[in-house]
Amino acid sequence: MGNGAGRVSMGDMVVCSSGPSSPEPQAWCFQCGAGYAAEVAACVECGVATVPEPPTEVADVGAADEDQLEYDLHEYSSQSRSMMASLLLGAAVPHAWQGAVLVVREADEEQVDGFVEAVHQAAAPALPEDAPRVGYALSDFDDDYVSRLTGALDAAGIAYGFDEDGDLEVAAADEARVEGLFDKLEGDDGEASTGEFGPGLDGTDAHDVLSLLFVASDRLQRNPRDRKGNRNLARGGEEIRQLALPFGFEARTWRAVLNQVNELVDIAGSDATQDEIAAAAAATRAVLRDLV
Repeated sequence: MGNGAGRVSMGDMVVCSSGPSSPEPQAWCFQCGAGYAAEVAACVECGVATVPEPPTEVADVGAADEDQLEYDLHEYSSQSRSMMASLLLGAAVPHAWQGAVLVVREADEEQVDGFVEAVHQAAAPALPEDAPRVGYALSDFDDDYVSRLTGALDAAGIAYGFDEDGDLEVAAADEARVEGLFDKLEGDDGEASTGEFGPGLDGTDAHDVLSLLFVASDRLQRNPRDRKGNRNLARGGEEIRQLALPFGFEARTWRAVLNQVNELVDIAGSDATQDEIAAAAAATRAVLRDLV
Protein backbone atom coordinates (compact mmCIF):
# COMPACT_ATOMS: atom_id res chain seq x y z
CA MET A 1 0.00 0.00 0.00
CA GLY A 2 1.51 3.34 -1.04
CA ASN A 3 1.88 6.50 0.99
CA GLY A 4 -1.26 7.92 -0.55
CA ALA A 5 -3.52 5.21 0.88
CA GLY A 6 -6.03 6.60 3.33
CA ARG A 7 -7.54 3.54 4.97
CA VAL A 8 -6.33 0.40 6.66
CA SER A 9 -8.70 -2.56 7.04
CA MET A 10 -8.81 -4.19 10.50
CA GLY A 11 -11.37 -6.96 10.29
CA ASP A 12 -14.70 -5.25 9.72
CA MET A 13 -13.31 -1.91 10.88
CA VAL A 14 -11.78 0.81 8.75
CA VAL A 15 -9.45 3.28 10.39
CA CYS A 16 -7.88 6.38 8.92
CA SER A 17 -4.16 6.07 8.28
CA SER A 18 -1.63 8.87 8.66
CA GLY A 19 -0.34 9.07 5.06
CA PRO A 20 0.11 12.45 3.34
CA SER A 21 -3.16 12.16 1.43
CA SER A 22 -5.18 10.42 4.15
CA PRO A 23 -8.77 11.59 4.51
CA GLU A 24 -9.65 13.60 7.59
CA PRO A 25 -11.10 11.48 10.41
CA GLN A 26 -14.85 11.69 10.86
CA ALA A 27 -15.04 9.84 14.18
CA TRP A 28 -12.76 9.84 17.20
CA CYS A 29 -12.03 7.90 20.34
CA PHE A 30 -12.77 10.29 23.19
CA GLN A 31 -10.23 8.53 25.44
CA CYS A 32 -7.09 8.16 23.32
CA GLY A 33 -7.91 10.62 20.53
CA ALA A 34 -7.46 8.14 17.65
CA GLY A 35 -9.21 9.20 14.46
CA TYR A 36 -11.39 6.86 12.39
CA ALA A 37 -13.56 6.71 9.32
CA ALA A 38 -17.22 7.51 9.90
CA GLU A 39 -18.34 3.88 9.83
CA VAL A 40 -16.11 2.83 12.73
CA ALA A 41 -18.33 2.41 15.78
CA ALA A 42 -15.74 1.66 18.47
CA CYS A 43 -12.08 2.43 19.17
CA VAL A 44 -9.80 -0.49 18.30
CA GLU A 45 -7.57 0.16 21.32
CA CYS A 46 -9.98 1.35 24.02
CA GLY A 47 -13.19 -0.45 23.13
CA VAL A 48 -15.34 2.64 23.74
CA ALA A 49 -17.80 3.99 21.21
CA THR A 50 -16.45 6.64 18.85
CA VAL A 51 -17.83 10.17 18.92
CA PRO A 52 -18.40 12.66 16.06
CA GLU A 53 -16.15 15.37 17.51
CA PRO A 54 -12.39 15.36 18.20
CA PRO A 55 -11.53 15.28 21.92
CA THR A 56 -10.64 18.49 23.75
CA GLU A 57 -7.29 19.07 25.42
CA VAL A 58 -7.41 19.33 29.22
CA ALA A 59 -5.95 22.85 29.11
CA ASP A 60 -8.86 23.96 26.92
CA VAL A 61 -11.59 22.95 29.39
CA GLY A 62 -12.88 26.26 30.71
CA ALA A 63 -11.13 29.58 30.97
CA ALA A 64 -7.62 29.90 32.38
CA ASP A 65 -8.95 31.17 35.72
CA GLU A 66 -11.60 28.44 36.13
CA ASP A 67 -11.06 25.48 38.46
CA GLN A 68 -11.35 21.98 37.09
CA LEU A 69 -12.67 18.75 38.60
CA GLU A 70 -11.60 15.18 37.85
CA TYR A 71 -13.82 12.09 37.89
CA ASP A 72 -11.90 8.82 37.98
CA LEU A 73 -14.01 6.40 35.92
CA HIS A 74 -11.57 3.47 35.72
CA GLU A 75 -14.12 1.23 37.44
CA TYR A 76 -16.74 2.00 34.78
CA SER A 77 -17.27 -0.40 31.89
CA SER A 78 -16.48 0.86 28.39
CA GLN A 79 -20.24 1.04 27.78
CA SER A 80 -20.75 3.25 30.83
CA ARG A 81 -17.92 5.59 29.82
CA SER A 82 -19.39 5.78 26.31
CA MET A 83 -22.76 6.72 27.79
CA MET A 84 -21.09 9.44 29.87
CA ALA A 85 -19.34 10.80 26.76
CA SER A 86 -22.67 10.92 24.88
CA LEU A 87 -24.40 12.75 27.73
CA LEU A 88 -21.62 15.34 27.92
CA LEU A 89 -21.60 15.94 24.18
CA GLY A 90 -25.39 16.11 24.02
CA ALA A 91 -25.47 18.77 26.75
CA ALA A 92 -22.45 20.62 25.28
CA VAL A 93 -20.60 20.41 28.61
CA PRO A 94 -16.91 21.36 28.15
CA HIS A 95 -14.79 18.35 29.06
CA ALA A 96 -11.68 16.33 28.30
CA TRP A 97 -10.48 12.81 28.95
CA GLN A 98 -7.17 11.57 30.27
CA GLY A 99 -7.70 7.91 29.57
CA ALA A 100 -10.56 6.94 31.89
CA VAL A 101 -10.31 10.15 33.94
CA LEU A 102 -12.91 12.78 33.03
CA VAL A 103 -11.97 16.46 33.43
CA VAL A 104 -14.71 19.13 33.61
CA ARG A 105 -15.14 22.66 34.88
CA GLU A 106 -15.94 23.05 38.55
CA ALA A 107 -18.93 25.15 37.47
CA ASP A 108 -20.44 22.05 35.83
CA GLU A 109 -20.08 19.80 38.88
CA GLU A 110 -23.79 19.58 39.68
CA GLN A 111 -24.75 18.69 36.10
CA VAL A 112 -21.98 16.11 35.76
CA ASP A 113 -22.93 14.57 39.12
CA GLY A 114 -26.42 14.11 37.64
CA PHE A 115 -24.90 12.33 34.65
CA VAL A 116 -22.87 10.08 36.98
CA GLU A 117 -26.08 9.10 38.76
CA ALA A 118 -27.84 8.47 35.43
CA VAL A 119 -25.02 6.20 34.24
CA HIS A 120 -25.03 4.40 37.58
CA GLN A 121 -28.78 3.79 37.36
CA ALA A 122 -28.49 2.58 33.77
CA ALA A 123 -25.78 0.09 34.74
CA ALA A 124 -27.68 -1.28 37.73
CA PRO A 125 -29.41 -4.64 37.20
CA ALA A 126 -33.14 -4.29 36.58
CA LEU A 127 -35.70 -6.20 38.62
CA PRO A 128 -37.67 -8.42 36.17
CA GLU A 129 -41.32 -7.42 36.00
CA ASP A 130 -42.63 -11.00 36.10
CA ALA A 131 -40.30 -12.34 38.80
CA PRO A 132 -41.81 -13.44 42.15
CA ARG A 133 -40.82 -10.79 44.70
CA VAL A 134 -40.13 -10.41 48.40
CA GLY A 135 -40.71 -7.09 50.17
CA TYR A 136 -38.89 -5.45 53.10
CA ALA A 137 -40.32 -2.49 55.02
CA LEU A 138 -37.70 0.23 55.47
CA SER A 139 -39.70 2.76 57.47
CA ASP A 140 -37.81 1.97 60.69
CA PHE A 141 -34.39 2.63 59.12
CA ASP A 142 -32.67 6.00 58.66
CA ASP A 143 -31.32 7.35 55.37
CA ASP A 144 -27.74 6.28 56.17
CA TYR A 145 -28.80 2.67 56.70
CA VAL A 146 -30.86 2.60 53.49
CA SER A 147 -27.93 4.13 51.57
CA ARG A 148 -25.57 1.46 52.87
CA LEU A 149 -28.12 -1.24 52.08
CA THR A 150 -28.64 -0.14 48.48
CA GLY A 151 -24.87 0.22 48.08
CA ALA A 152 -24.45 -3.36 49.29
CA LEU A 153 -27.14 -4.55 46.86
CA ASP A 154 -25.40 -2.76 43.99
CA ALA A 155 -22.03 -4.23 44.94
CA ALA A 156 -23.54 -7.72 45.08
CA GLY A 157 -25.25 -7.28 41.71
CA ILE A 158 -28.70 -7.87 43.21
CA ALA A 159 -31.56 -6.23 41.32
CA TYR A 160 -34.03 -4.31 43.47
CA GLY A 161 -36.79 -1.74 43.36
CA PHE A 162 -39.20 0.14 45.61
CA ASP A 163 -42.97 -0.07 45.75
CA GLU A 164 -45.36 2.87 46.15
CA ASP A 165 -44.93 2.76 49.95
CA GLY A 166 -41.14 2.98 49.69
CA ASP A 167 -40.60 -0.64 50.71
CA LEU A 168 -37.71 -2.55 49.18
CA GLU A 169 -38.51 -5.27 46.66
CA VAL A 170 -36.14 -8.00 45.45
CA ALA A 171 -36.59 -11.19 43.47
CA ALA A 172 -37.61 -14.13 45.64
CA ALA A 173 -34.64 -16.04 44.23
CA ASP A 174 -32.32 -13.50 45.92
CA GLU A 175 -34.04 -13.62 49.32
CA ALA A 176 -31.27 -15.59 51.06
CA ARG A 177 -28.55 -13.27 49.75
CA VAL A 178 -30.49 -10.17 50.82
CA GLU A 179 -31.06 -11.61 54.30
CA GLY A 180 -27.30 -12.10 54.51
CA LEU A 181 -26.74 -8.43 53.66
CA PHE A 182 -29.17 -7.36 56.39
CA ASP A 183 -27.29 -9.55 58.88
CA LYS A 184 -23.98 -8.07 57.77
CA LEU A 185 -25.25 -4.52 58.16
CA GLU A 186 -26.51 -5.27 61.66
CA GLY A 187 -23.11 -6.72 62.53
CA ASP A 188 -21.33 -3.63 61.21
CA ASP A 189 -23.65 -1.38 63.22
CA GLY A 190 -22.80 -3.34 66.36
CA GLU A 191 -19.07 -3.05 65.77
CA ALA A 192 -19.26 0.65 65.00
CA SER A 193 -21.29 1.31 68.14
CA THR A 194 -18.20 0.70 70.28
CA GLY A 195 -17.31 4.36 69.74
CA GLU A 196 -14.11 3.68 67.79
CA PHE A 197 -15.61 5.29 64.70
CA GLY A 198 -18.11 8.08 64.14
CA PRO A 199 -21.79 8.08 65.08
CA GLY A 200 -22.87 8.11 61.43
CA LEU A 201 -23.80 10.93 59.09
CA ASP A 202 -27.36 10.86 57.73
CA GLY A 203 -27.63 11.28 53.99
CA THR A 204 -23.89 10.90 53.40
CA ASP A 205 -22.53 7.95 51.46
CA ALA A 206 -19.07 6.69 52.42
CA HIS A 207 -18.10 6.17 48.78
CA ASP A 208 -18.87 9.82 48.01
CA VAL A 209 -16.63 10.93 50.88
CA LEU A 210 -13.80 8.65 49.73
CA SER A 211 -14.15 9.95 46.17
CA LEU A 212 -14.01 13.53 47.40
CA LEU A 213 -10.85 12.78 49.39
CA PHE A 214 -9.28 10.90 46.49
CA VAL A 215 -9.76 13.84 44.14
CA ALA A 216 -8.51 16.27 46.83
CA SER A 217 -5.35 14.24 47.47
CA ASP A 218 -4.77 13.91 43.72
CA ARG A 219 -4.91 17.69 43.32
CA LEU A 220 -2.69 18.32 46.34
CA GLN A 221 0.04 15.92 45.26
CA ARG A 222 0.38 18.04 42.13
CA ASN A 223 -0.10 21.42 43.80
CA PRO A 224 -0.16 21.57 47.64
CA ARG A 225 -1.60 25.08 47.44
CA ASP A 226 -4.57 24.10 45.29
CA ARG A 227 -7.55 25.88 46.84
CA LYS A 228 -10.15 23.37 45.69
CA GLY A 229 -8.03 20.49 46.91
CA ASN A 230 -7.51 22.01 50.36
CA ARG A 231 -11.18 22.94 50.66
CA ASN A 232 -12.34 19.43 49.77
CA LEU A 233 -9.73 17.87 52.03
CA ALA A 234 -11.05 19.84 54.99
CA ARG A 235 -14.65 18.94 54.15
CA GLY A 236 -13.90 15.26 53.48
CA GLY A 237 -11.68 14.97 56.55
CA GLU A 238 -14.49 16.24 58.77
CA GLU A 239 -17.10 13.97 57.17
CA ILE A 240 -15.03 10.77 57.26
CA ARG A 241 -14.43 11.20 61.00
CA GLN A 242 -18.19 11.26 61.56
CA LEU A 243 -18.97 8.16 59.49
CA ALA A 244 -19.78 4.86 61.12
CA LEU A 245 -17.92 1.80 59.84
CA PRO A 246 -19.23 1.50 56.24
CA PHE A 247 -20.64 -1.71 54.88
CA GLY A 248 -18.00 -3.99 53.38
CA PHE A 249 -15.04 -2.58 55.34
CA GLU A 250 -13.15 -4.41 58.03
CA ALA A 251 -12.48 -2.27 61.09
CA ARG A 252 -8.71 -2.42 60.61
CA THR A 253 -8.99 -1.30 56.98
CA TRP A 254 -11.22 1.64 57.82
CA ARG A 255 -8.93 2.56 60.71
CA ALA A 256 -5.95 2.68 58.32
CA VAL A 257 -7.89 4.93 55.93
CA LEU A 258 -8.83 7.29 58.76
CA ASN A 259 -5.25 7.45 60.01
CA GLN A 260 -3.90 8.29 56.55
CA VAL A 261 -6.53 10.98 55.92
CA ASN A 262 -5.96 12.51 59.36
CA GLU A 263 -2.22 12.59 58.71
CA LEU A 264 -2.74 14.50 55.46
CA VAL A 265 -5.18 16.92 57.11
CA ASP A 266 -2.66 17.61 59.89
CA ILE A 267 0.27 18.11 57.51
CA ALA A 268 -1.72 20.30 55.12
CA GLY A 269 -2.72 22.54 58.03
CA SER A 270 0.81 22.82 59.43
CA ASP A 271 3.93 24.72 58.36
CA ALA A 272 5.21 21.68 56.45
CA THR A 273 7.00 22.24 53.14
CA GLN A 274 5.19 21.80 49.86
CA ASP A 275 7.23 18.67 49.16
CA GLU A 276 6.13 17.15 52.48
CA ILE A 277 2.48 17.95 51.79
CA ALA A 278 2.75 16.55 48.25
CA ALA A 279 4.30 13.34 49.58
CA ALA A 280 1.54 12.90 52.17
CA ALA A 281 -1.08 13.60 49.49
CA ALA A 282 0.48 10.99 47.19
CA ALA A 283 0.43 8.42 50.01
CA THR A 284 -3.23 9.20 50.74
CA ARG A 285 -4.13 8.93 47.07
CA ALA A 286 -2.46 5.52 46.93
CA VAL A 287 -4.48 4.29 49.93
CA LEU A 288 -7.76 5.56 48.47
CA ARG A 289 -7.12 4.54 44.85
CA ASP A 290 -8.55 1.02 45.16
CA LEU A 291 -11.49 2.12 47.30
CA VAL A 292 -13.16 4.51 44.83
